[in-house]
Amino acid sequence: MAETAPTALLLSIGSELLLGETVDTNAAYLGQELARLGMELRAVQQLPDDRKVIADAFLEALAGGDVVFATGGLGPTHDDLTREGLADALGEELVEDRELAEGLRARFGGAGRMPVSNLHQARLIPSAQPLDNPVGSAPGWWVERNGRAVVLMPGVPAEMHRMWREQVVPRLERRLRLFPLAMRTVKTFGLGESAAAERLGDLLEVPGEGIEAGIYARDDGVHLRFSTRAGAARLEEPMARALAILGDDVYGTDEQTLPGVAMAALRRAGVHTLVTIESGTDGALLAILAAHEPAEGEARYLGGSLVQEGPEPGEIPAEAILTVRLGAQAALGRSRVTVSLAAPGIGFEGREVRIHGSGAQRLRRGAFAALDLVRRECRADEQEGRA
Repeated sequence: MAETAPTALLLSIGSELLLGETVDTNAAYLGQELARLGMELRAVQQLPDDRKVIADAFLEALAGGDVVFATGGLGPTHDDLTREGLADALGEELVEDRELAEGLRARFGGAGRMPVSNLHQARLIPSAQPLDNPVGSAPGWWVERNGRAVVLMPGVPAEMHRMWREQVVPRLERRLRLFPLAMRTVKTFGLGESAAAERLGDLLEVPGEGIEAGIYARDDGVHLRFSTRAGAARLEEPMARALAILGDDVYGTDEQTLPGVAMAALRRAGVHTLVTIESGTDGALLAILAAHEPAEGEARYLGGSLVQEGPEPGEIPAEAILTVRLGAQAALGRSRVTVSLAAPGIGFEGREVRIHGSGAQRLRRGAFAALDLVRRECRADEQEGRA
């Protein structure tokens, strides 16, 4: 009988999450980390700052997963109730821990400088082991009960990430038999999600034994992901099939990005530097390229400008100019993107593509469409040169 991956449940605690005041980035981070580590995250639940609701959620979660993770609610204020909720669920009493209290006082530079409310963070139940928090005042907890574990971590992302890496992961690796998830991704641009799914056909539904396939629409195109716990080699065949089916619409795999692929294509075409001129995009292309971390073998981005109408670039301190104009949104959420590339030995004038979306998504998709046209033009030029 095949072994299965350990299961996990996540409780994200804080009324601010339910009110939409804070985005739960911790859940996304832990979802990725647990998959990489080899655990199956079964569910994520957001909870208010309510002691009884939290206690009931812990009781339910302990019946459904090998490890229960909780983030948030470990601060010093009256509405930080995660410790109390778990204590109630386990029927244990909270007691101030002398070492934790002394550590908190030292952190604040002496007893006189620390608000009394911070001692709230020094309380433990008998079954809890404290988890060090080197970048914050709230220690985490590691609790074991009836063969299951409960892990409490702070809600502040920087604190949670550090505690996860240094305190939680080593304990999980010692305690559990883990089955790391191997993942591969094919990234496309220019295809809609349904069109890509239709072309892939049975490969999506039957990618291979022990393999799962998923297809996702992103601002930078449609991504196809394969995953398995049977080893990365198992993914080579479905990856090869997907690449063959999707053809020129594929711009990269795995960690490759559309900006990186486009800039590398320009460099192979002999272009060393690039500037951009944008109209109607609110600077989306500039923002994407400025945020991109260039790798060796890519053209260098020198910046860009925003204009209302046709550009008058004048003296441009770069070898290539990429001009993008995003038209107004029309019926059915469609927008027209007009792109021109002027570069030595390569370029095009007034190419048009259509994109879907609204708001910030529309702006980013327009910028990515321009980069995809650059990528395609450079690829066609390379192929022509080899012919």
